Amino acid sequence: MKYIAVILSLGALGACTPRPSCTLLFDGRVPFSAKPADFDKDTSLYDHQYVHGENQTWAEIIKFPSLAGSLFDIPKGAKPVEVTLNDNSIFTPGGGAPQVGFRRSELIPRGNNGTDITVQGTTTFHWSVRTDPRRPLNYTHEYHAGWHETSDYSTSQFTFLTGKPFDATMDPDVSKPRTLRLAGRQSNHPETTYFQTAFTPDIWHNFALTIGWESNEVTVYYSKAYNALKKVAGPAFNNNSGGGQFHLGLLKLPTGPGGIDVLHEGYQQSHLNEGLIFGGVFIEQSSNGCVTLEP
Repeated sequence: MKYIAVILSLGALGACTPRPSCTLLFDGRVPFSAKPADFDKDTSLYDHQYVHGENQTWAEIIKFPSLAGSLFDIPKGAKPVEVTLNDNSIFTPGGGAPQVGFRRSELIPRGNNGTDITVQGTTTFHWSVRTDPRRPLNYTHEYHAGWHETSDYSTSQFTFLTGKPFDATMDPDVSKPRTLRLAGRQSNHPETTYFQTAFTPDIWHNFALTIGWESNEVTVYYSKAYNALKKVAGPAFNNNSGGGQFHLGLLKLPTGPGGIDVLHEGYQQSHLNEGLIFGGVFIEQSSNGCVTLEP
């Protein structure tokens, strides 16, 4: 089954005219034959070294839940992948101290070095997410489940979040922790929340985010279950400068008083067993207005 590409430009063709598929820049959908240990190989779709706890392997982190794929997995013959956190999910950056304030397990597309074609022109990032009742999140914490970090690691152009904000002044529009939110440039204070919705359990939540790297605009698309994506925000201004890399997974902030060094301080409970299920991950070229809204 081919994708139906929806052309959003003013010169769009008529509704009954066949449309070409959008050009894929990265396809991160996981084939049915994949095993957790495949994520540790240099042939993995994702960087096999980053980002996870020191001395951990992806074989210990990745799970494959027994459930139907997301909206864009099924046509590809792909399966969902779960990213988990445990007490060992403490990342140590090269030359730095262990980030004991965080718990981190994040997938980064292989070969994305901050200057590749996924951060040029206009591109659309797709992903779907759902809860795992066996590995529930603790919504008294703030979680980053996806973001695009600048190449100098100083900020992110956008952040996909859930949970209670660590700093309420950064997210003044958030009143309910169990929501999914797409916010703009992280160095802004406060951040701009472009879209938020209830994080309903046990159902797929589908997102697409179009980023104009030169136009400094973002557009958000969303749907539930197997419904076609619809535009829910934008195009809106956002500072998209700085290149960088796409992260998808879980970064769990600590709790604690304002002003602490969240990388190295704060509270994290023991015996951690948490996870999020992802599917339908791909990045496409949208410089011609092409955005895939349904399979």
